[in-house]
Amino acid sequence: MNRVLLVGLHLRWDGVRQRPHHLLSRIAQHTPVIVIEEMFPANEDRDEIRVEGNITIVRPLRARPYGAPLIDATGIASVQRLLAGRDPIVWLYTPMMNELADAFPEGRLVFDCMDELAAFDFAPPELLDRERSLLARADVVFTGGRSLYEARKAIGSKVHCYPSGVEFDRFADARRLPAHPLTREFLRPVVGYIGVIDERIDIDLIAALADSKLDLNIVLVGPVVKIDPAILPRRVNVHYTGQIAYDLLPSFLAGFDAALMPFARNKSTRYISPTKTLEYFAASVPVATTSIVDVITPYGDLVEVGDEPEAFIAAVDRALHAEPERTARAAQIAKEQSWDRIAQAMWDDIAAVAATS
Repeated sequence: MNRVLLVGLHLRWDGVRQRPHHLLSRIAQHTPVIVIEEMFPANEDRDEIRVEGNITIVRPLRARPYGAPLIDATGIASVQRLLAGRDPIVWLYTPMMNELADAFPEGRLVFDCMDELAAFDFAPPELLDRERSLLARADVVFTGGRSLYEARKAIGSKVHCYPSGVEFDRFADARRLPAHPLTREFLRPVVGYIGVIDERIDIDLIAALADSKLDLNIVLVGPVVKIDPAILPRRVNVHYTGQIAYDLLPSFLAGFDAALMPFARNKSTRYISPTKTLEYFAASVPVATTSIVDVITPYGDLVEVGDEPEAFIAAVDRALHAEPERTARAAQIAKEQSWDRIAQAMWDDIAAVAATS
């Protein structure tokens, strides 16, 4: 397909590396990609455009407050100039950018549903109606996990389940790398979490684990988003790093004796399928998690599970004493779930639909 992939993104391209970055950077190896972010509050009205290889990122800077839609006529005009008459395939990550599909109705429409956005804190009230409209008109719908798929499969055969993958070799390096200096200074055992710290994290579990008799150090690697940092547990054995470059994450995992997924059991986590599961597996780090469906259904025999504080502490303790054979099995499973394979399969699905146009 000699076309352009036009992506409406609700994340920042220069933020935490997530599913869109992995998929789009691979698709961009053979197809130009234009990514337009949601509007960014600024004291000006212009579109910031930068190019990274075969990916062009458009960031609309706007002197007005956020609000639906997340893209305006000025941003669409910038995209039209970049397209230079080429036909786009429109790929949306949020229904709050349906206007992008409206602007290019001649192109095929893809919706990659990576999260249940309506369940997140501060979700716009119109998001559900917008998603229903997007699901109805999309030519291809991808879901980032089995729970998201089950909630949308009734729409028909255009819905495909593609849970997130892993850059296996990168994270397997944790077995050989020296631990990051920030973790080397802590007394063992060291347990840690890598990812965004937001309303999905059960901070009471973190506090209980810090105060437990396990006598360990806890390292939380990632930015604090949408919650007040003042509510986070403050203990001498709880350490927050802020956002860390993606390339450095394996060195942090090299310093972990066990990895954590301390997710709360709430509406924000009902459908999540954490990318970090396979990253932990690839690094051969034992995992303790709460009972997230998309983790325990496929991998229940490879992780330790506990929801309430006492049960979670016990799960962490078991993970610290996990048999090497089990972490080896988990690593082998991760090896089979490469982002390269997933991106190619998703692109093949799009190509099959585009061929009928």
